[in-house]
Amino acid sequence: MTQQGYDQLKAQLDKLKNEELPRIQKALGDAREMGDLSENAEFDAAREEMWRVDRRILELEDQLARATVVNASKFANGEITLGVTVQCEDLDFSRKDEFVLVGEGERREGIDTVSVASPLGQALVGRRVGDVIEIKVPRGKLRYKIVDVRTC
Repeated sequence: MTQQGYDQLKAQLDKLKNEELPRIQKALGDAREMGDLSENAEFDAAREEMWRVDRRILELEDQLARATVVNASKFANGEITLGVTVQCEDLDFSRKDEFVLVGEGERREGIDTVSVASPLGQALVGRRVGDVIEIKVPRGKLRYKIVDVRTC
């Protein structure tokens, strides 16, 4: 994954651990003080939220532990790789699309991204400006010409 994607996941994990968990733990304590837990909707809701947050924390910790951060600027040979911005022209509809090629599960707010694990991402990796790629999709084939590649 890219450094930016890694940093975003790390920030999300820190927020869950340092803000959400203490808030939920307080809500659980407050709900316990209300008495009978068998009919306490606040306690049940807080407990379910605790399970959801705990599960997400474990997912993020696992993802970060297995992540390899790739620096796209090291790939200055013009090949498309993880972390670069790619501009393609759809040859069938004559429109241009621009997106960042990211690692699996990586997202960026406000930016169009394509995972390297997707069919489009797999077709782009290792290609260069001027190459034409074809991607088989359920409705036929998509054809793109790579117009520009730059590091983020």
